[in-house]
Amino acid sequence: MKFTRLINCAVCLTLAASLFSCSKAEESTISLPESFSLNALITDGDFEASAKMKRSVGGWQITITAPETIEGMKISYTDIDCKIELDELSYTVSLDELSNSSPLRLTVNALDKCVKGKKEGEILNEEYSFEFNEDGSPKALEIGSISAVFSEYTY
Repeated sequence: MKFTRLINCAVCLTLAASLFSCSKAEESTISLPESFSLNALITDGDFEASAKMKRSVGGWQITITAPETIEGMKISYTDIDCKIELDELSYTVSLDELSNSSPLRLTVNALDKCVKGKKEGEILNEEYSFEFNEDGSPKALEIGSISAVFSEYTY
């Protein structure tokens, strides 16, 4: 009788373990394509901005849509540098000179990691994790105190 209970318990534990390991394997298969576009609402404490973001093999093209004070700002982001344009003003800076705590930089870097299939982990000393819609498109991102909500995803 005790032996039968032991066998039943072992079978149940094995089934439970295999269910959890299957769900982990399915989760890790989600990744984004090399090129896509989406809208993002990024918040960090009192800071809130929205942007249209387009990723291609060459890097990112980002247009800020809110707040009104920087609406229309265009940002080109590559592996080497970041070019920021607003009206007639233009400024290019190397990535080494950008702040590691920039909400936009962290969002871009996390999305780049997701292209490589890494939907959670650490980036620039901050933990990040994605949430996906049923169709596999990104829904939300948490990076430390920063959150991003995504919409209008196309590839």
